[in-house]
Amino acid sequence: MLVPLTYVGRQASRSDGQSRRVEILEATLRLIVKEGVRGVRHRAVAAEAGVPLASTTYYFKDIKDLISDALTFFAEKTLWMNKALEDQSYQLLNSMAEVSPSLPKVELQALIVARLSEFICAHIKEQLTHPDDRILENAFHEEALRNQQLASSIILLDETFLQSIKTFFSALGSKTSYEDAHQILAIIRLLEYQFSLRKRVDDSVLKSVVETTVNHIISAIKNPS
Repeated sequence: MLVPLTYVGRQASRSDGQSRRVEILEATLRLIVKEGVRGVRHRAVAAEAGVPLASTTYYFKDIKDLISDALTFFAEKTLWMNKALEDQSYQLLNSMAEVSPSLPKVELQALIVARLSEFICAHIKEQLTHPDDRILENAFHEEALRNQQLASSIILLDETFLQSIKTFFSALGSKTSYEDAHQILAIIRLLEYQFSLRKRVDDSVLKSVVETTVNHIISAIKNPS
């Protein structure tokens, strides 16, 4: 999965400078978890990171650059979860190609729905074991409504996720794969948000909502009107 995000702040040329830059970005993420994006100020970040104020202003003259690079840093640390879901999906495609000649259409469709729903539910539950990451994700999305630089990064990141899901549904034969991708990403984001608020996962609701959504999509692919 190619994520077209780049750092915009000043880069470090030496290893000690790189370490300090990472300390600043990690401190920024901790501040966002505790106080929200509005709590990110040069002095507050320097205090949280335990570095001189001059270090934060050296690497990030504009606070918007710091917030943008914190998003990129966060994305690099967490993309493995989305990559795992992507890998499982393509393993499903390969396994379906092997068994499809021997299974009736109805059974094959039910198997696809069950396996894909299983992957998505497991992905959501794994995401919810990282509550600080969910706070960060929502904080960045909210701030992007006010910060065009951040909005551009969020749009690129979301588009990367959508294209990955779209490719999967295209391989299944969907004529509306981009729309299908929006449904899947939307339901993942909504359920993660709802269960984060409730501080617990209702397995029956999770399974029912995901399976129903996936079934509608797969049924439209396999039984076009």
